[in-house]
Amino acid sequence: MPKSQKIYVALVLAVAVMLAIFGAVSGKYLVLFCAIVFAVVFPFFCYLEIKKAVKLYFQRISESTGANELELEISFNDDKIVIYCVNSNGTTFIEYKSIVEFVKTKNMYLMFTKARQFVAIDKTAFAETEERKNFLKFLESKIVN
Repeated sequence: MPKSQKIYVALVLAVAVMLAIFGAVSGKYLVLFCAIVFAVVFPFFCYLEIKKAVKLYFQRISESTGANELELEISFNDDKIVIYCVNSNGTTFIEYKSIVEFVKTKNMYLMFTKARQFVAIDKTAFAETEERKNFLKFLESKIVN
């Protein structure tokens, strides 16, 4: 989820909490009830929207390649990331200066661009811990943001 959307969700939930507090303090239990319901339901709908977007992404992959998964070959050059899609025989280039966010999860490294493209690297792709450390040092030297 983009940072702007996270901020929006946080603000909406903060307003819902303030309304709940106002409803509890002033004895307006209908306001309290509505604020609590909204604070519970709103994140659920956000989750459904994200799930729908991911499903659409994978439907587009299936439509354009005829496969349910993409086989990608990713190489990190000195000036850009090169992504070759074996399924479509197409190549995409991402310059390091376009990367605005780097996320580490339990199993993946994710890099997001300004236009919300992303590159996902499976941590198991590295044979050794030292290889992973060198990769991270390389990216740190290339990614300015």
